[in-house]
Amino acid sequence: MNRANKITDKNIHLGTLRLGKFIGQGGFGSVHEASLEGIDFKFAIKFLDPSPFNADSAVARRRFFQEAELLFKLRHPHIVAIYGVGEHEGRPYILMERLRGKNLNEARSISAPNPDQALAFLEGAASGLEYAHKAGVLHRDIKPSNLMALRSEARILDFGIATILDPDGSRMTRTGGSCVGDAFSAPELVENPKLKDPRCDVYSLGACWFWLLTGQAPKGLQWEEALRSRVQITPDYERVLLTCLEQPSRRYPGMQELLADIRALRNGVRPGAGQELLTNDDAIVFGVLVGSCLGTQGSLSSYYLEQNLHGAVTRFSLAMSTRRLSRQGLIEQFMESDDFGNESASLRVTEVGMTWAEKNRERIEAELKRIKPPPSPSYGKKDDDIPF
Repeated sequence: MNRANKITDKNIHLGTLRLGKFIGQGGFGSVHEASLEGIDFKFAIKFLDPSPFNADSAVARRRFFQEAELLFKLRHPHIVAIYGVGEHEGRPYILMERLRGKNLNEARSISAPNPDQALAFLEGAASGLEYAHKAGVLHRDIKPSNLMALRSEARILDFGIATILDPDGSRMTRTGGSCVGDAFSAPELVENPKLKDPRCDVYSLGACWFWLLTGQAPKGLQWEEALRSRVQITPDYERVLLTCLEQPSRRYPGMQELLADIRALRNGVRPGAGQELLTNDDAIVFGVLVGSCLGTQGSLSSYYLEQNLHGAVTRFSLAMSTRRLSRQGLIEQFMESDDFGNESASLRVTEVGMTWAEKNRERIEAELKRIKPPPSPSYGKKDDDIPF
């Protein structure tokens, strides 16, 4: 390396953060537009409540930056990306993706979604929460103002900030003096602010879902009746929604189970059921598809699926099985293009399908034993005229 081009000053500033116009005031503080010199990209910068730094500033600062490291790792289509954290005049700030969408409060004031539209939105939010929970990060403050609608798709704001600002639950108030989550917090979280349980996020997402459909939070007397009187939904739809709002022991244990039932509703399948109706041929087809997609890009052409079945399932049964599996939401059918622009029918396993495969592993493996690969070709005595 040319010494003349070598950077030796470790304290030089790489880029300048500039504050832009004021966007709004939220429960955690104020939000402005921001930009970095030389980068044609708009950020949002959120200045947080400075009180975490008031008591023991050294400990608070260290904890703030340690906890923020977890947020950097959350990269998901339905989670607003965090690009940096810092401090200015005693106030911590978070630099994040600048969205042009509207939060649910704003979006619903323009137009209330129908139940199917709400399902599509909730699926995105639940998938983002499931991803974060697997990474060990809980939100703990899901409410309409923390859910953005960007071209009808969900984006989750303020991930983990409740934990960063109040890790031990000693402060239940913020700017404006409101309780964490307000009417959208799980009752057990209000009673025990130190609680860190994924079921709290399940409740809060369900409360936002209920509010989207009815215009009110699930509080007060006869709130369930408001759902039945104001919205036309199926009994299965109602059951999934109300399960989110049950007591913790009867609630969905995690976001994965809720997401599976939301996807079942979207696919016209009875949540938590239906899969028992799969035939043995279906289990074989599904098992081969799961096994073939593991360790690959996650898809398999219909042609190669048929080849991998080794004749254990007829072509007609294969067609019926893929139709049933798709209707159950266990697989997706799509057209895939290769490098030459040719398209072929392909299949991939959904997250709902992977969950079902885990729960039904023994049945699938038992059925897969019916598959007998064709014997290896026997070439007999080598002919001297064949050079290999």
